Amino acid sequence: MTPQRPEPFDCEPASLDDVLTRFYEVISFDEGGEPDWDGMKAVFSRHARITRVTPEGTDHLDLPTFCAMAREMLDAGAFTSFHEREVSRRVDRLGAVLHVLSAYETKRHPAAVDRLGQGVNSIQFVNEGGAWRVVSLCWDEEGLRGPSVDLHAVVGGEVRHG
Repeated sequence: MTPQRPEPFDCEPASLDDVLTRFYEVISFDEGGEPDWDGMKAVFSRHARITRVTPEGTDHLDLPTFCAMAREMLDAGAFTSFHEREVSRRVDRLGAVLHVLSAYETKRHPAAVDRLGQGVNSIQFVNEGGAWRVVSLCWDEEGLRGPSVDLHAVVGGEVRHG
């Protein structure tokens, strides 16, 4: 099998901003709603791997398995609403590969004062068909729980939000 070479693409920050904004939009949802399952298929490569590190162990998932796990959690009432937003990021590019450390905070509602949590998503993107797609997403659910952790400092963020 011959590896596919990426087609020329635009790596302007706005296109990366757009895909990261969409990444956080598809996983966020209001009370009584659910994530944008179809939107996830557009953001993630069909070859994507999703790795979640928890105190109980490490989950290695593909997108359909991740969606099934999220549906189970919704059905069990673990989440009735969920909003995650990026607060800072660092981007490293090696040719047609982007690695993004994306610091985030999680709330029940975008306007909520209190956070449910915070962390850093380690995301790798490749260009597929002229669009950046997630091929790897990894995060540690417990690694940055302390309220005094400065996420901007953790990622050495070049983009700050809020």
